[in-house]
Amino acid sequence: MTMNAILLNTAEAAEVLRIATITLHRWRNSGKGPPYVEMGRKIYYRRADIERWIEEQQRQPEPTA
Repeated sequence: MTMNAILLNTAEAAEVLRIATITLHRWRNSGKGPPYVEMGRKIYYRRADIERWIEEQQRQPEPTA
């Protein structure tokens, strides 16, 4: 697998998550969202981290009483 397939820039990560790029910026600045990698002034997301983060967001419906 190539490095390009592993690391996604912010726009690519937002596309995978189906959210606006600005939402991903806001999540990052507020400590939410998937983990990211800083390389100098560049921000990247590992595809595996995004997939793992999505799995962690899964919730089960609570039964109503």
